[in-house]
Amino acid sequence: MSGKVLIVDGLATNRIVMKVKLSAAYYDVIQAGTAAEAMALAVQETPDLVICAPVLADMTGPEFVRRLKARQGSDAPPVLLFLCDHAPGLRLDALHAGADEVLVKPVGDPALLARLRSLLRQHQVARDLRMHAGAVSALGLSEAARGFDRPGRIGLIVPDRGGPVGLAQRLAQCSGHKVTPLDPETALAAPRSKVAPELYVLRVCTRSRDAATDLIANLNAKPHSRSRPILVLLAADAQEQMANLLDMGVADVIAESSDPNELVLRIGRHLGFARRAEAMREQLQSGLRAAVVDPLTGLYNRRYALPFLNRLIDSAPKEGRGFAVMVADLDHFKLINDRHGHAAGDTVLRNVARLLKLNLRQEDMIARIGGEEFMIVMPETTRDEARRVARQLCAAVRDTPVPVASSEAPVHVTVSIGVTIGHAGGNATDLLDEADRALYGSKSGGRNTVTFCRHPAA
Repeated sequence: MSGKVLIVDGLATNRIVMKVKLSAAYYDVIQAGTAAEAMALAVQETPDLVICAPVLADMTGPEFVRRLKARQGSDAPPVLLFLCDHAPGLRLDALHAGADEVLVKPVGDPALLARLRSLLRQHQVARDLRMHAGAVSALGLSEAARGFDRPGRIGLIVPDRGGPVGLAQRLAQCSGHKVTPLDPETALAAPRSKVAPELYVLRVCTRSRDAATDLIANLNAKPHSRSRPILVLLAADAQEQMANLLDMGVADVIAESSDPNELVLRIGRHLGFARRAEAMREQLQSGLRAAVVDPLTGLYNRRYALPFLNRLIDSAPKEGRGFAVMVADLDHFKLINDRHGHAAGDTVLRNVARLLKLNLRQEDMIARIGGEEFMIVMPETTRDEARRVARQLCAAVRDTPVPVASSEAPVHVTVSIGVTIGHAGGNATDLLDEADRALYGSKSGGRNTVTFCRHPAA
């Protein structure tokens, strides 16, 4: 995985050695000897990742991390901080300062490079989500993010019998999260309550290595778990598996012997990241829906309908049954607004949209493409089938008066429909024009009727 890495170390020898390792792995490397120099390069060069020594000439490594994160906020690159001591207090201080990973020298090349790949993957996912969510927000289509301080749902998977219960109790007590012991089969099954764990903690030892590898692959593929982070507790006899597990896509790997406070901190960090990512995904999906869905009727809009029709034209078999394109328009809709008010007109539109959709197949597409105008596309449909459905739509609207608040009696409405039959080739605009011309025939022929285009697309 390529990327730009900033090495911050006061010793030129250390920078050179690290640069050789990273350059061999196809990273673009820039260097800084002091924290001040690194701060300037972080702005000028926008590195994808920072590797920092424990002590610099002008400040400590943790202090540099704290200032970098404070200055750049959510745009700050991930930081891997090296330490010279395994002391838990130093590790916790570095993590609290904002370091994304803390390693104690010496570190083998496979483990180091795997950590870098993992950090870069997560950083890229976060950056992509922020970019898309930011675009949605700029269009005014987003909602405020929800809070992230509620207790989390953690699924704990431990291969030893009886192990999960005791560990779950200890983890729940020190973290405040709801920790549920799971066996592999239960973890992979879709939860009956529709509420899956937000994060999985999986203990891996040499004996369970192969089973754990399969479990991780399956968790990353299942719909209910594929977007959930997996944190691996690595037993002492399986430390050599760290690089492989990280490259499989687990969010984090921590030694089982680590300070429990570090485990709780890491769980909280990954849980927070997962929740922010989920909120941004929901924001993006909500924005996309708002961009293609008519807010009054809940039907698709023109922005969705025309590309849908073009895709259908491109994918339609040359010798198939063709497809129907209809334009339906409410008759005398202006009179409804004039007599009963625009609120009543909106009620009529919503009810007509519901009736039309109820009388179509699941594979059919219906969109509101104008004030009182609807477009309907029916794949794999013959002329006779289209005629029958169009007449059925007219009858459903005609025979279902709409109750409105401004009138004691329900409002009676009718709809006129123009139809054309399309086949492979052509384009959506031409078909829509043909259906529109047919609609004019229905309007001039007395309304509440169905008319076919005289010259349908070939």
